[in-house]
Amino acid sequence: MIDALPAPHDWIMAALSTGQANERAVLVLISDERGSTPRDTGSWVLVSQETTWGTVGGGEFERAMIEAAQAMLVGTGQWRRAFVDTVLGPDMRQCCGGVMQIMLQPIDSHSCGWLETAAALMQNDRQLQLFFDRRQLEKNPLVRSHDAKESTPKAGQFSLTVRDEYPRVALFGAGHVGRALCAIASQLPLSVTVFDSREEQLTNVPLARNIALAKTPDPLSGVYELDGFGAAIVMTHSHDLDFDLCQILLQNASLRYVGLIGSESKSHRFRKRLSKSGLHARALERLISPIGRGGPAGKEPGVIALAVLGELLAALQPSQALPTPQLMTPPAA
Repeated sequence: MIDALPAPHDWIMAALSTGQANERAVLVLISDERGSTPRDTGSWVLVSQETTWGTVGGGEFERAMIEAAQAMLVGTGQWRRAFVDTVLGPDMRQCCGGVMQIMLQPIDSHSCGWLETAAALMQNDRQLQLFFDRRQLEKNPLVRSHDAKESTPKAGQFSLTVRDEYPRVALFGAGHVGRALCAIASQLPLSVTVFDSREEQLTNVPLARNIALAKTPDPLSGVYELDGFGAAIVMTHSHDLDFDLCQILLQNASLRYVGLIGSESKSHRFRKRLSKSGLHARALERLISPIGRGGPAGKEPGVIALAVLGELLAALQPSQALPTPQLMTPPAA
């Protein structure tokens, strides 16, 4: 498994594992930011005595925050929650010019209770709220479901909403371009699931925390199981299979992006066939093909993958809410 960009919630299980092993770590988390800053609220680094994982960005700023966490770990800093305000210009000599507040949250065996609750909520709801007290600094944070009645922070509390918010992408085809796409996507805020009935191709997919093989690898079976997915990319070994998949995917109103690999001539032929098959014109307009046209020129798998992922990220901008998932019903046997 290759190293991947951590998701916004990945620190929860990592911190829980640390506490359960009776070891210590410090969660360095951006609790507030204003102006031009290298990362947003909720970005984090988990610092243990041996490793650091994640990033709050900013070069010198991150180094200083990790150093503060390490001081807590070796006993030269107080072992309790702390908040640090930093003006990036005068404090760190960085030209971003923004203001950031960092929370340093100790993690040890006493943290297991609230972390277990957080892990359970994240697994079930994929969203939760945490409340950190700014006054009672030794007090463990409160963990609540995102829709709980007690969702408004009280005086002296900092609240953080944690979501499993990476858009889910269905990748149909684990060939050269598909594998290159997975390798690059491991560093992007995406969650990719790979469908391919060819076992020998699946064995070469570069897996990561955000890159997974489908439980139902057969594309024509898995295409009906895209609950919560925001995008689909079709690049299988078979034009006939590509056509069948496009015919189904373009009727799934939940998908913001449906992309088909291939040339202009393939795109033209597919559009004519899909129209003749009875696909509604409005559904056909949703087909993106050829994919990655706005990216760099080149036919190498990595170049194509890079172009497609840039196009995909633009289509999945978080400023727009994903449509309500609508599953297609498989045809009767």
